[in-house]
Amino acid sequence: MQPSPRIENRRLLIIDDNPAIHEDFRKILVPASAPAQASGIEADEAAIFGDIPAPSAPTGLLFEVDSASQGKEGLDLIRRALEEKRPYTMAFVDVRMPPGWDGIETTRQIWSICPDLQIVICTAYSDYSWNEMQEQIKPRDRLLILKKPFDTVEVLQLANALTEKWRLQQEFKWLMNDLEARVQLRTKELESSMEEAVRSREKERLSFESLRHEMEERGRLEKRFREQAALLDKTTDAIVVSDLEHRITYWNKGAERIYGWTAEEAIGHRAYELLYREFAPFEAAVSSIVKHSEWMGDLQQINRSGGKLLVEARWTLLRNSAGQPQGILSINTDITEKKKLEQQCLRAQRMDSIGTLAGGIAHDLNNALTPILMSIELLRMREKDPRGLTVISTLDSSAKRGAGMVRQLLTFASGMEGKQMVVQVGPLLREIEKIANETFLKTIQVSSEIPENLWTLQGDPTQLHQVLLNLCVNARDAMPDGGRLTLSACNLMLEQHYVGSNGEGKPGPYIVIQVKDTGAGMPPEVIERIFEPFFTTKELGKGTGLGLSTSLGIIKSHHGFLHVESTPRAGTRFLVYLPAQTAATPATETFAPTELPRGNGELVLVVDDEADVRQVVQQILEAFGYWVLLASDGSEASALYASRKGEVAAVITDMMMPVMDGPATIQALKNMNPEVRIIAASGLSTSSNAAKATREGVKHFIPKPYTTETLLQTLHSVLKGQLALAS
Repeated sequence: MQPSPRIENRRLLIIDDNPAIHEDFRKILVPASAPAQASGIEADEAAIFGDIPAPSAPTGLLFEVDSASQGKEGLDLIRRALEEKRPYTMAFVDVRMPPGWDGIETTRQIWSICPDLQIVICTAYSDYSWNEMQEQIKPRDRLLILKKPFDTVEVLQLANALTEKWRLQQEFKWLMNDLEARVQLRTKELESSMEEAVRSREKERLSFESLRHEMEERGRLEKRFREQAALLDKTTDAIVVSDLEHRITYWNKGAERIYGWTAEEAIGHRAYELLYREFAPFEAAVSSIVKHSEWMGDLQQINRSGGKLLVEARWTLLRNSAGQPQGILSINTDITEKKKLEQQCLRAQRMDSIGTLAGGIAHDLNNALTPILMSIELLRMREKDPRGLTVISTLDSSAKRGAGMVRQLLTFASGMEGKQMVVQVGPLLREIEKIANETFLKTIQVSSEIPENLWTLQGDPTQLHQVLLNLCVNARDAMPDGGRLTLSACNLMLEQHYVGSNGEGKPGPYIVIQVKDTGAGMPPEVIERIFEPFFTTKELGKGTGLGLSTSLGIIKSHHGFLHVESTPRAGTRFLVYLPAQTAATPATETFAPTELPRGNGELVLVVDDEADVRQVVQQILEAFGYWVLLASDGSEASALYASRKGEVAAVITDMMMPVMDGPATIQALKNMNPEVRIIAASGLSTSSNAAKATREGVKHFIPKPYTTETLLQTLHSVLKGQLALAS
């Protein structure tokens, strides 16, 4: 028997209405300089069968590429190539090519005259869904999709793989036709031999010998087919074949890499026993493939170690020569990491959107809190009853707590630095304990152990409040069936040998805050990743994976560090180390109103788009001896200042206003009077707003919500500087 001829053909056709796409494909498939050597698959085949690769294409030519702008033009090129007996091996076809045929109709027309041509549909966003494409294009197993913008490596892989597939199909056809012809010929010879068998034992012996040689030849052909099938092991996808009882009959190397079982271990087992914890999705897929012969979708599977996998599955029902179902071919692509990256990207986008929204909310809340805080001062000035003053003090502390919450919101939105002050840890822990007892499940017992002699620390109480609340919420989630949550703190003097052995912190006094639970605990491999952004062990939708990473960032910004100890089913303990101040904590002072500076009839121009802010600032300033002009935006302020600039002693302007914002207003006033005294204010108290004010020559910036004391002291400082210059 003669060896099959090696068919060498690397003709490709690009059908796209965009000439730039033609050039993109040529740059990939016909580069300016390409080494003349056999492809990876050809080299492997040569190593297996001992064939000598055919001479490579000239240097710089990998594929012979033709192009067409419309489907009919492409069909004509294919028809001409068939007539010239130089057919194309594959075609990249755009799905949309107005005004002629689209990619679906073009594919249908091409396969009507050249069913062996391998076709890749190229699309960015198609008018057809995947199911619609499958219904309109038959057979479906030759339909591949390439999404634009396409990747160079992906295009080369498709071109090499499909060209090789076309070549193997042609050789296979030749071999099968040759084998069929030989079998038919031999069958006739055997029939003739059997008729002569009674007359000649010699002829019978010769016939038997001839048949034996024929069977050996058939065995050699089958062996070659198996060797060619081994090329499937080069794919990274898991290719699995199972019978109708779901017993695995074929398991390629890709399946070994993805799932962890070898072919010897997997073959003979039922697929659902090895790969699934939940059978319902598997059964639904099987039901669909029985009805439609094909199925495509995502499935949750497991590997040998029990780890979860998400695979993109493409299943085809296999039939025998009589058309009866005999098995299922599964091609599964592991998309676990891809989905994780997609989820992280979506989370990052969502957090960015939430940050923008938080900044806007903070601006509006600060504008709302400003008149409240300043009105409290007016009420305190007018109220003489001690009980009324107590109520006013409660309002004042609540409003300031609200302002602190807004600062926390801005910290989340833009990462702005918090306000540093002396913090007593004991009251902070008792407040967290109170919140936990009021909001957590009653099956969780929350307690605290706080010594009386705790040192103080320098930090932002709002941010530290956020850290402790994050740790307590995580502890709560680890105890769905109840348990104990213990908060405690102690003083600790770190020695040099501890710092040297642990590589964290500096020698000196620390306060150690402990958050301990009796929950599920964590294995070591989870502990190693808990501080990674977006890493979470919670179900989808129940955690962002940012709580611990944010907490660690806050602790490090306070020059501290964090340790975690956990054992599965034995609970978790977080230890927060924060640098402490060993000096005695000053005794709490009783409220004693300070003497606020008063004006001397100076005229102040107040510019703010919030009517409540304008009115309360006017009342405060007039109560403390100033005259006030009011403007609701920059254009109105410019007009007022132009008419009375000789009288206006100072300007207080908001930075964010409609019509004309703060920076534009400052520039307009500076153009009229370069020496104008301006105080800038903003409800979005970020460093960027202060920087904008500074660039415009403003030296005083007060973030909203500001108190009466802050306003009067700042105004006094501005006017005092003006008087000093005048003198």
